[in-house]
Amino acid sequence: MPATKYFLSVAALLTAMPLAAQETDEFLEFPIATEVSASDSSAFAWLVAQGDETHLMFAQAPDFKPVKLFGQSDVGGQPITSVYASPKGDYVAYLTGVPFSGSGEAFNPADLLQAPSATLWLMSTQPGAAPIEIGVGFSPKFTPDGKRMVYRKGRDLMSVNLAQPTAEPAVLVPGGGGFNQGVWSKDGQTLYFVQDRGGWSFLGQYTLGQEQVKWLVTGPNRLSSPQISPDGQTIAYLRWPARQHTVSYDITENQPIAVETVDIASGQVRTLYEPAGKAGSILTDDPEGILRWADDRNIVVRSEEDGWARLYAIPRSGGSARALTPTGCEVAESELAAADLLFVIHNCGNIDTRQLSEVEVSTGREQAIASPDVVMGLARSSGDGRYVAFTGGDDEDAPLLRVLDLGTDRFALSEEPENYGYSHTFTAPPPQLVRIPASDGGTVPAQLFLPATKGPHPAVVYVHGGPPRQMFPGFHFGSYYAKDFAVNRRMAELGYVVVSINYRSGTGYGRDFREAPGRAWRGASEYADVLGAGRWLAQREDVDPERIGIWGGSYGGLLTAHALARDSELFAAGVAIHGVFDWSWPSPTPGHQNPSYIFGVSEADRPLAFESSPLAAIDDWTSPVLLISGDRDMSVDVLETIDLHQKLTDRGVDVRTVLLPGEAHDIILYSNWQKVWDESRRFFEATLGE
Repeated sequence: MPATKYFLSVAALLTAMPLAAQETDEFLEFPIATEVSASDSSAFAWLVAQGDETHLMFAQAPDFKPVKLFGQSDVGGQPITSVYASPKGDYVAYLTGVPFSGSGEAFNPADLLQAPSATLWLMSTQPGAAPIEIGVGFSPKFTPDGKRMVYRKGRDLMSVNLAQPTAEPAVLVPGGGGFNQGVWSKDGQTLYFVQDRGGWSFLGQYTLGQEQVKWLVTGPNRLSSPQISPDGQTIAYLRWPARQHTVSYDITENQPIAVETVDIASGQVRTLYEPAGKAGSILTDDPEGILRWADDRNIVVRSEEDGWARLYAIPRSGGSARALTPTGCEVAESELAAADLLFVIHNCGNIDTRQLSEVEVSTGREQAIASPDVVMGLARSSGDGRYVAFTGGDDEDAPLLRVLDLGTDRFALSEEPENYGYSHTFTAPPPQLVRIPASDGGTVPAQLFLPATKGPHPAVVYVHGGPPRQMFPGFHFGSYYAKDFAVNRRMAELGYVVVSINYRSGTGYGRDFREAPGRAWRGASEYADVLGAGRWLAQREDVDPERIGIWGGSYGGLLTAHALARDSELFAAGVAIHGVFDWSWPSPTPGHQNPSYIFGVSEADRPLAFESSPLAAIDDWTSPVLLISGDRDMSVDVLETIDLHQKLTDRGVDVRTVLLPGEAHDIILYSNWQKVWDESRRFFEATLGE
């Protein structure tokens, strides 16, 4: 049956379908561990998001029995969003609400008359304890001695005395709110930090009680990732080039880096590692793992010296850097499990999934760790050399907490969905790994989801956001993309052939893949991967070539719009969620992330940027589309969606636009995730259904 007309008037833009009328699909209610924190006393705290509730969990050695400390619904728009364990494991700090500004303002998707603030809480891990509200604050850290919790509030650095946690927080350092990436001395008396000065930065030292900051490193460079040596005498850090005011920077691109050290007592600076080319990348799931001390002898850095994200050991005394992980694959995360021993999550055994290894830094010895999981993330070490926690999942279950005993290489804890009362299983088979020819001759890594029934079927191309992301043949470790994976599995159950592509400019396949020529506003070369996937589906015997759709969010929304504008004869319908539709347009909304700025579009680049946008081909757009966006989105301005809706309406294209009031880019309310799915399902049924 050909695609049916699916048009709603402008009134539909302003009215939402009552939630009671929406279908509830339990497949989206899966539990997933979203944050993990470790103490120095073999204890872990973690968050599990499930439906509209977040569980604050805690477990400690030797039995690692999970205990739910607290739970909070997102119905008021204030889920628990971050967790931090104290060094002794006696307290956890956590945040509620999702902030969008440094003042503590939070998104308000629940439309409360009194808008919420991002709020910091402190809670004892003892049975029967109640949360203590600290107030508006960010970036809490416990001092290594476990005596205080320090956090940022406005321009100041605040402190909570853990001996009297209910007492009023004190201003620890006036103006210390600008002390970023801070690391404390072991005695908790001195803070080493980076301060951004506006395109360049300094490395500073502040000792409690003093009247001034001591600058350890100054100069016309940007600095990051300060790490104090185990003996407390030296700070290692990364040096990056300063910003030029005449250049528009694409912050997703690699940059040159150097590893330097400064002797705290003498102030002597040494450059230990300065690879040629653009070896440094901020595109990592593991910012803490970019630079660390393995022990007093070696520093470990994550570098793309040869175009692949690898770990290198650098002698403190000077000398050549030594590769610890192989080329042709990438390190996703690493943790210092014990002195001289790294726990590494990588894709060196299978570039399309993730695997585990231990690496001894001094010798380079690598030992694989067996695990049934295909996706891992959020690795954290207990600090005592015995246990490492991470999240792991597969094609049936979203990632939950694993605690690995490094002494035995056995799991001390391995959570299952049944632990949270969830038992849904999919009836369609799990996805297959495939390789698809791009329309310009390249190769596209992808996952193929097939229905259990015979075809011919309608089909859908799924395009992830980012673009620095990698999708897997299993649940993603990130909650947003885990939901997308679940939707793809559900669509296969409903009779769609779905292909999820890892298009060029994503992560996991090396820098040449991620920084592909002509990508984004430079010519949209990544669209050749999308077009190739659509043509590949059209040639399959189990696919009806007249019923091929496409969907994705954010950058995936951009590529969905490209497909519908450039190739409506192939793509019969699409769902574009909070997409970028005009690279040349800088959002005027204050505080907005602004993709045009993030990806480095200069004034001189705007003509090319527009020609590389979906709007440049809008006159050829004939296929129906569903547009969805939160109207408080601070990553991709909702005005992109509003503008496209009006332009398509003026051209007579069947367009439905759903706005989610007060909602953020990552979609806070579970009820809004349900709404996105319900609207998308109905749309594809109407446009691609039989």
